[in-house]
Amino acid sequence: MSQSETWKTVGILGGMGAEAGVELAHRLITLSGARTDAEQIPCLLYTNPCIPDRTANLLYGGPSPTEELVRSLQVLIDSGAELLCIPCNTAHIWHETLSERVDVPIVHMIRTMAANHDRSLGERVGVLCTTGLVRFGLYQSACAEHGLEALMPTEDELEQYVMRAIYGSLDEGLVGLKGSNKGETIVGLMWEAAQRLIARGASALWLACTEISLIKEELTALSPVPVVDAMDSLAEELVRQARRARA
Repeated sequence: MSQSETWKTVGILGGMGAEAGVELAHRLITLSGARTDAEQIPCLLYTNPCIPDRTANLLYGGPSPTEELVRSLQVLIDSGAELLCIPCNTAHIWHETLSERVDVPIVHMIRTMAANHDRSLGERVGVLCTTGLVRFGLYQSACAEHGLEALMPTEDELEQYVMRAIYGSLDEGLVGLKGSNKGETIVGLMWEAAQRLIARGASALWLACTEISLIKEELTALSPVPVVDAMDSLAEELVRQARRARA
């Protein structure tokens, strides 16, 4: 494929959840500063719904996503991607393994979020993310490296509010964010968890799951503290890294 003289070709591995890759591609378009079609960032999106669920693997011993993640990234590389990203926070538990298996750099969403945090928003951040991420401590470690304190939902809050909003409860007829339900009930569940983080001293809320990114506007309207989205941070970093160095 032809290459842009201005930009590297970005490869987005989507499908975790279904709207994440499309949403990230849209944010890249709005952040690129392009004035014409020709000035836009070349972008390849591979939405793969067949990647085993990351949380199911981490918590319940379900199938590992590793090989399908590697295969999917290679599809993007073979199609011309020069810079890779995975708009799924939980998938970054496998970032080191994936980086060893492919020859194109993968931007690290979580490290980027912590490194680029605006200190004027405070140093105690409330992190809304999946149970797997809480237990594996990726956000806690990244925050500690940058002098931030990560306030995480409790196990009870994860079960009752966060994971319920993300996955729904199909036995009860509740479709979650993974089923593209962004309705009042789902927003309400996530807001319950957010309020508890704010009550414990969070000066900013971090949306650290790409499903939660889909209700950023709704949570921002409710929150008395700033809401910062990891998908926005990833998009900004991709724009920075994708720009070709001038000879």
